[in-house]
Order: sequence, then structure tokens, then C-alpha cells
Amino acid sequence: MCLWIVLMWLSRIAEVDLNTRRIPTSSLWPAIAATLAFTGAQPTVGLAALVTAAPYALAAAAGLCGGGDVKLAFVLGGLLADVAAGLLVVLLAAVLGLAAHVVTRRRDGLPHAPALVAATVCVLASGGWAI
Repeated sequence: MCLWIVLMWLSRIAEVDLNTRRIPTSSLWPAIAATLAFTGAQPTVGLAALVTAAPYALAAAAGLCGGGDVKLAFVLGGLLADVAAGLLVVLLAAVLGLAAHVVTRRRDGLPHAPALVAATVCVLASGGWAI
């Protein structure tokens, strides 16, 4: 049951970003709070969240993505609770984003949440990591 709720929430975030090019912070606050709370009990949750968000924080500083992507990556890294899985999500999301850019040939860029969510779902579905 919990998995379906998380998947519906992630799908909605990806859909909103695709349609509006924004990830509302209000849709991420509960997950950010949960990630921080679980970090106290399981430090790997916080480490995975920080490692997953770090590349996005650098990209945001360079103007290549938005703050919503950084917050979403933080939450997804915490959800995975594994540094290697978080790094795999970052790599896979970059590949999916590049593929989408090549296929659509849009010059104005694409929202990144759909690629980030798809990469996370793929990593979770591959086994070894579970919510």
C-alpha cells in the first residue's frame, strides 16, 4: 500500500513539473521532513539524500536546474537510503534527460523531474532497494 502511495505522489510531481516546469515546494515538505526525521534513526538515509542532491545543487548553482530538482533529489536519495543507489539514480536520470532532449529536440530544455522519478522507479524495481 505504501509503495503505491509513494508512486502516485512521484507521478504527480513529475506531471506537475512536465506541465508547469516547477516542482511546488509544498508537495515536497512532508517528504523532506520525513527524510530528516529518519536520518536521526538511520544516518545512511541522510548521507544518501545529501549525495544524491549534491550534483543537483551544483547544477542549480550553475543555473542548469532549479531548486525543486535539488529538493526532489534529496528526498529520493533519502527514500533509497543507499548512496550507491542514489548515484545510480543521478546517472540514469542524466541519461534519460539527455535521451528525452535528443528525441524532442527542444531548445528551451526539458523539466527534469520526470527523468529523476523514472530513474528512481527503475532503481527501485531492479531489486536490492526497497521502500
